[in-house]
Amino acid sequence: MKVLMINGSSRNNGCTRAALDIMTETFKKDDFVQEKSQEKGEYAEGLCFDKIVWIFMISCIVGFLVETLWCLIKHGYIESRQSLVWGPFSVAYGMGAVVLTLALYKVKDAPLWKVFCLSFVVGTVTEYICSLGQEIVFGSVAWDYSKMPLNINGRVCFLYSCFWGLLGILWIKAIYPIMSKVIEKIPVKLGNVIMWTFIVFFIFDSFVSATAGLRMDKRDAGQAPNNVYEQFLDNHFPDERMNEIYANSQKVNK
Repeated sequence: MKVLMINGSSRNNGCTRAALDIMTETFKKDDFVQEKSQEKGEYAEGLCFDKIVWIFMISCIVGFLVETLWCLIKHGYIESRQSLVWGPFSVAYGMGAVVLTLALYKVKDAPLWKVFCLSFVVGTVTEYICSLGQEIVFGSVAWDYSKMPLNINGRVCFLYSCFWGLLGILWIKAIYPIMSKVIEKIPVKLGNVIMWTFIVFFIFDSFVSATAGLRMDKRDAGQAPNNVYEQFLDNHFPDERMNEIYANSQKVNK
C-alpha cells in the first residue's frame, strides 16, 4: 500500500510507518466485519453488515445536520449541505464513519498515538477519494485546501489530516461504543425493514443524483435531451434546482 506524502515533508514518516504496521495487522484477516451474534435475537451484535449500514445512515444524517448548523452559525442563513438530490444525507460523513470504524475496530484498545496515526492516514485517503469522486461525477468540489500549507491538489492538507487523527480517537473511544449499543437495541424486524429500505432508496437516489449531475454538464455544453429520462432530469432537476441543492459546491474548470 502506498502512503500519501504531503509536499515531500518527512515529518509524517513516523505516523505513516506506524499506520502501515497497524493496518497490516488489522486487515490480515477478513473476520473483522463478520462477527456473528452471540445471543440469538439480538440485532446487529458485533461489527456486522447491518451495523455498518446503520452507522453509515446515521452518520450521513448527522453530518448533514452538523453542516447545516455550522452554515447557520457561520453565515447566519440555512443552506443545503446534502450530497444527493433527495434526503438529508452527507455522504462524506457516512463514508468517514464507516472507514474509521473498519480501520480502528481491531485497535480500539491500542495506545492513542497508534489510533491517531491510523486515523490520520485513513482519513486523508478517504477525504481525497471523496473529493476526487465528486469532481469526476459532478464536475465540482465541496472544499478546496489549495491555499493551505502542505496540501495535495487542494483535496487534503496536513492540518485537516491531523483533525482526522483526533476525530478517529474520539470516534472509536467514545462515539462508536454508544452508537453501537443504541443500534443493538433496535428490534430485529424493524431494524431489517429500515436498513433494506434505506439501501434501496440510497442506491436509487445515488443513481438519480449522478445522472442529474452529468445531465447538468451536458446542458452547459448545449446538448438537448436525447431520451425520456434526460427530459425527466431537465424537468425536475434544472440548473436552478441543482445549484440550490449543491449550493456549497464549486464548478471545476477543466
